[in-house]
Amino acid sequence: MRIRIASIITALLLTFAGNGVAIAEEPIALVTAEWLKANLDQPGIRIVDVSGRTDTFGKGHIPGAVQVKRHLDLGDLSQSPPTLYPSRDQYEALMSRLGITPDTVVVAYDDAFSLYAARMLFIMELYGHDTGKLKMLDGGSVHWKSLKYPMSTDAAAVAATTYKVDQTRMERRLRRDDVLRDVVMGAKAGVVLHDARPDKEYKAENIRSIRGGRIPGAINVTGANAVAESHLFKPLDEIRKMYAEAGITPDKEVYTYCHSGDRSAHAYITMKHLLGYDKVRSYDGSWIEWSTDLSLPAEGQVWAWAAK
Repeated sequence: MRIRIASIITALLLTFAGNGVAIAEEPIALVTAEWLKANLDQPGIRIVDVSGRTDTFGKGHIPGAVQVKRHLDLGDLSQSPPTLYPSRDQYEALMSRLGITPDTVVVAYDDAFSLYAARMLFIMELYGHDTGKLKMLDGGSVHWKSLKYPMSTDAAAVAATTYKVDQTRMERRLRRDDVLRDVVMGAKAGVVLHDARPDKEYKAENIRSIRGGRIPGAINVTGANAVAESHLFKPLDEIRKMYAEAGITPDKEVYTYCHSGDRSAHAYITMKHLLGYDKVRSYDGSWIEWSTDLSLPAEGQVWAWAAK
């Protein structure tokens, strides 16, 4: 079994869950298409398709996969903005519908450079699923199909479960107030704020909200640049250099955000689980929340109606 991870882990990492009990934790890992093809029929594995368009699944997916809809299943429509991560009740209902238990190995993939798969896996990490049982398919369905591996149009029949969250890792999720207090107001030393969006959004050349710009102090490194055009992750040394050249190094505490919590989840998994950064947290409200609260400051601000 070939699994790409940040480095050879000789000892399990310890983390403290929401109930204060120390639990063993292994990194979320990349698995190759070859590994998944060889393990398609293994019991205890649930393959999850998180493709960007909801109609993609019915046109063809990896055999045995179940569908997760990014905007319906992985957002909280009861909150503003609705792109915030789902509530505990919503998450438990989703896991139960997918036939997932705490012992299930989950392999997530998409057709969008792993951005949506990363969102799915980060949410599962937050709600306490064993990270050693969480996998991301390197290259997603794009690379899978390039290898001429089988696709199916049949929806997998799975037996529903009763999934219950008994511990969380919500301290890894940032709120607006955390970013405002720790970074903008400077209450916490040694924090670097990472903007994972494409540079045109960072520079307000592409505005997707009432105003463009960035959170004050943010450093822009487009997180998806860790992935090649083939949808495969680039060599880890190359990714590590990309972040280091911008001053985002593992000795610092990293707060990452994007537009709506997809790219920030992707950057979080890349830095924490693939590169081995210990101190990473993600702000899922991101720019779509920050920009629409007009009491909050922005650098390089351009109003949507004033944009070229």
